[in-house]
Amino acid sequence: MEWSPMKQFVDGKTWLVQSRQIQPTPPLFNVTRNDTHLRIDTDFITLEYLRNATTTFSQHNIRITIRVNIDKGETVIWNAIPGEEYDGNLLGTLRTLDGNHDSKLELDCRKQSRDDLHCTYGVISRRGYALVDDTHQPQLDNDTQWPWIINKRYPIPDPTLCQAVTVGERRNCGPSNNTDQHECELRGCCFQAPSSCFYSSQAQQDLYLFGHGRSYSQALFEFTRLAGSIPLPPRYIFGVFFSRYWAYAEYEERQIITEYIQHDVPLDVLVTDMDWHITFYKLLSNGTRDQAGQSIGWTGFTFDEHLFPNHQKFLQWCKQLGLRNTLNLHPASGIQPWEEKYKDMAEAMGIDPTTGHYVPFNVTDRNYTSSWLNIVLHAFQEAGIDLWWLDWQQGEEGWMNDIPYANPTFWLNHVFFTDPYFGNNRPALLHRWGGLGNHRYQVGFSGDVVPSWDTLSFQPRFTATAANVGYGFWSHDLGGHTEEPDPELYTRWIQWGAFSPMFRTHCTKNSNNDRRIWTFPWIYQNNLAQFTRLRQTLIPYIYTAARHTYDSGLSVVLPLYYLYPEHDEAYSYSNQYFFGSNIFVSPISQPIDTKTGLVENWPIWFPPDSQWVNFFTGDLSSSSSSTTNSFTLDEMPVYAQAGSIIPLLPEPRSGRERIGRAQQIPQSLLLYTLIGGSLKGSGYVYDDDGTTRAYQDSSHATSTITYFEYTVSDNTLQFSVSAATSSFSSFPTSRTYEIQLRGIFSTNNVLLNNVTIPFEPFNELIHGQDGTTNGYTYDGSTLSIIIYIRQPMSTSQSFEIQIQLLESITHPYLVQVPTSFVGLLA
Repeated sequence: MEWSPMKQFVDGKTWLVQSRQIQPTPPLFNVTRNDTHLRIDTDFITLEYLRNATTTFSQHNIRITIRVNIDKGETVIWNAIPGEEYDGNLLGTLRTLDGNHDSKLELDCRKQSRDDLHCTYGVISRRGYALVDDTHQPQLDNDTQWPWIINKRYPIPDPTLCQAVTVGERRNCGPSNNTDQHECELRGCCFQAPSSCFYSSQAQQDLYLFGHGRSYSQALFEFTRLAGSIPLPPRYIFGVFFSRYWAYAEYEERQIITEYIQHDVPLDVLVTDMDWHITFYKLLSNGTRDQAGQSIGWTGFTFDEHLFPNHQKFLQWCKQLGLRNTLNLHPASGIQPWEEKYKDMAEAMGIDPTTGHYVPFNVTDRNYTSSWLNIVLHAFQEAGIDLWWLDWQQGEEGWMNDIPYANPTFWLNHVFFTDPYFGNNRPALLHRWGGLGNHRYQVGFSGDVVPSWDTLSFQPRFTATAANVGYGFWSHDLGGHTEEPDPELYTRWIQWGAFSPMFRTHCTKNSNNDRRIWTFPWIYQNNLAQFTRLRQTLIPYIYTAARHTYDSGLSVVLPLYYLYPEHDEAYSYSNQYFFGSNIFVSPISQPIDTKTGLVENWPIWFPPDSQWVNFFTGDLSSSSSSTTNSFTLDEMPVYAQAGSIIPLLPEPRSGRERIGRAQQIPQSLLLYTLIGGSLKGSGYVYDDDGTTRAYQDSSHATSTITYFEYTVSDNTLQFSVSAATSSFSSFPTSRTYEIQLRGIFSTNNVLLNNVTIPFEPFNELIHGQDGTTNGYTYDGSTLSIIIYIRQPMSTSQSFEIQIQLLESITHPYLVQVPTSFVGLLA
C-alpha cells in the first residue's frame, strides 16, 4: 500500500524488497469502485479505501478486514491506528546480545530503549496480521553484479503538515521511539523534542500488510519471495567451531588441532580472533588513539609475524586437514600507515603515501570498498581464509550519518555477502543483525554475553523467535563470553548448542577462560565430548533442514506455534522449539538438585496428533503424558516424531576422521529410525556440492534427494532406500549404510534385495566397523536391530530390506506410556 502526494512510487529494490512479483499469478481478487470508495476483496482480506484522499493513510481513509479463521468466522480489522499493529506481534530479533546477563532483554521494540539494536518486529502476529513499513528505506541501484546504495535525500516537511497530525494519530517514522532530530529530518519526517519522529499529514508511505491470519508458514514463505530467499550456507558452517580471544601463535593453533584429534573430538572451523594482526597493547593501555580516533591496534590487516611467520603455509596446512579458517575484523580505522597494504591503498584513494596520512574507512564509497576488498582482503582469501567475522567496531559514527535509515551493520553485511569475488562460490559471513532484510546475509554472531543460567535460558527463545524475520542461523558464544562458566552450566550450553543452528564455542581474553572441553573437570568431559560428536553426527539432518529453509522460508530452529497455531501451549512453552522437521527440543537451563542429581519437574509440552520418541532412550511420550519430567546431567529433552528416519553420520574409524568432516558429502549414512510403535515411517536426506550457488539453479542436476521409508505388516518390516533423484559431479556413485531400528524386538531373518544377511553377535562388534561384508546384530540395551550394509550400494538404484520380527512393534512393553521397557532399561 503506497501513498504519495506527488504520485512518486518506489518500484526498484530497497534494503528490504527485492521483488514485488512474489508468485507467478496473483490470487483471485475482485475490485469494486463507486464515487467515494475503492474496495478490493480476496478470500482472506477486504480492503476499503476512501478514493482521492488528500492525506496519507489513516483511520479516516483506509480499513482492512482480515479473515483470521474462516471456519470459525474469526476476523480482525486494521484501522491504521498508530501502534495497533504491534499488539500480538510474535516479535523478531535485534542486533546483538552483547553484555546480556539475564533473560530480560526486551524483544518488543516499543519497550526497547536502545536505538542501536535495530530491533525488528516479526512478519507474523497471533492477532492475524503484521505491518511492515518500508517508507524511505535505503534503495539499491540496478547493478546486477554488485547492487549499491542510493543516497537519496528527502525534504523537511512543511510545519503546518506536522501540526495537522494530532498526537493520537502520529505514526512513528521508523521503528524506534528515540530518534534524534538529524536522523528524523533525513527521513523527511516531523520532529518534536525530545525524540518524537512522525509522518506529516501528507508524507509518502510505503506499507506491506501480511494478512495471513495464523498461517505463519505461508507468511514467511511470501516474505522470502518479497525480500529474497534465505540462502543456504556452505555445508561446513554447520560443523564444530573452535574460537577463543587469545594471542595464539601458529604453533599453538597447530597444537590445539592436535589435541582435538587426541581427544577424539570433532573440529571443522578454526577461528582466529583479533590478535592475528599487529597490535599495540602498551600504547592502547595508555589511551593512545590512531589517526581515525579509534583505539590503536584494534583495526588491523597485517599478520603479526611474531605469531604467524608464514601464515600462507599455516592456512594451507589447515586446508590439507580439511579445516576452514576465519579471521576477526574490526575495520573502522581504515588503513593506517603501518599496514602492509597502506601504500597501495593510499594511491588507490588519491592519497600521497609519503604524507603518512591514513586511508579513512567509508564503505559507502564504492572506490574505497572495491579497493579495500581487492587490494587487502582478497589476498587473505586467496591464502586460505574462508569466512570473515566482522566484529563490533565498524564506524558507528560518521560515515553513514547522512543516509536515512542506514546503519553500518546492514550495509557491511550486504557489501561482504554480495562481493563479486565469490563468483559461483557460496559466501558466508559471521556478523550481527542489521534490520529487516538482513536474512539474505547469514550467519549471525550474537555477541559477548555474561555466563549465567538466565542467559542460557534466553538463547533458545531468542534463536527461535528470529525465525519470524527469516534470520535462521544465529550462532552464540557457547558457554558465554566474559568469564569462565560453571562446568555444569557449560555442559548444558553445549547440549543446547548441539541442537542450535550453529555450534561455536568462544570466550574472552583471560588465562582462566577456555572452552576446550578437556580443560574442564573430567567428570563433565565425557558428556561434553558426546554432545560435540553428536553435533557433527547431525550434519546430514541439519543440512537437509537448511535446504528446506531456502525453499520455504522456515528456519531450522522454529517456534512451536508454526505447526500448532491454535494451541496456547505452543506460545507459552517459548523455550521449546522444533529442530528441523522431525525433532523438538526443550533445552535444560537450570542446575540439578545436588541431593537427587536431577533437574526435577522440567516442563515439556508434547504436541498433539503424534507420539513422540525420546531421541536418546527410545522411550515414548504423547500429549496425554505428564508435562513434566526429570533429567540427569547426562540427559537432554530431545524428542522425535514416531516413525522418523533421521539421516546421520556413522561413527568414524578414528579421531583424525572427525577433523573437517562437516564439509564432506557423506560416503556412508546412519539411518536412525525411531519406530515408537508406528506402523510406517519416512525421512530423506538432501545433498549438493556444499560450496557453490548451483543449488539455486533448478534447471540443472545440481542437487539430489534420497528418500527412506518403512512399513510394517503382519510382523514383517519392509525398509526401502530410494534411488537418488538426480546426480552431480561430486555426488558419490555408491554408499554404505548403517540402519538402526530403535524400539523393536529382535529378528532371526534379514534380507537385502531378497538375499539373506548373516547375524553378528553384538558383543563381538567394535562400532560396527570391522569386516567388509553385510550383517546385522541386536543391541538389547537399546532394543535395536542394527543392519550394516558395508558393501557399497549404487546411489542410482533403490534397494529394499525385509525383516521378519519376532514380536509386534506395538507390544505393550514397547509402547507403554509414560515409561516403557526401553525407558526403564535406560
